[in-house]
Amino acid sequence: MTDSELLTAALRRDFATLAPSADRAWFRPLTLRVIDCVLSLRRADDRPIGPRLDAFQERFPEVESLRHLGSLLSTYKSPALFARDVLHTNDPTPAATLIALVDYLIRMALAGPGTEAAQLKAWAACARPQDYLTLRIPTLSLAGFQHLRMLLGANTTKPDLHIGSYVATVLRRPVSDVEALLLLEEAAPLVPLRLRDVTAASWTAPPTRVAGAV
Repeated sequence: MTDSELLTAALRRDFATLAPSADRAWFRPLTLRVIDCVLSLRRADDRPIGPRLDAFQERFPEVESLRHLGSLLSTYKSPALFARDVLHTNDPTPAATLIALVDYLIRMALAGPGTEAAQLKAWAACARPQDYLTLRIPTLSLAGFQHLRMLLGANTTKPDLHIGSYVATVLRRPVSDVEALLLLEEAAPLVPLRLRDVTAASWTAPPTRVAGAV
């Protein structure tokens, strides 16, 4: 069996009956999902993100698209001012990251026909994990890029110890984070299942559970 076939069989056995995630993060307006991604990066600020997103939506109900968000960002003279006034932090880094990310998505993902939601989902689905390097945003790691793709609708997951250990155990060999993600993205639609539902479940399914089972 190929690596993809082995992983498909393991996912079908271990996770095919998962209940769909009801986390609000997946269903918020698109602008809030992008802000969510940025606020989640390398979090030094341990305040809950949900209430901050709710506050943004209440204050700026008219900011419904990425272009609207880009226009809002442009009204501030510096990332530091936006960070203090809107994100309620003295650290300008999240605002600078948000500016760079919104600019990239508008240029690269919103260049074709269709609704913004459809275009962003298509971009997220077509992107590959290693593409995070092409954005050239220093604060956006592989994990952050994968989180963004998940939030925009791609059937993928973030690299972590449990996910990597699961794939390595199924294949009985070491795998890099990128290889594990690529194999999961190939196998999951064949089950079928959503990898965002697997992410949480993998924390309670020890890798030894799959050893020798396929």
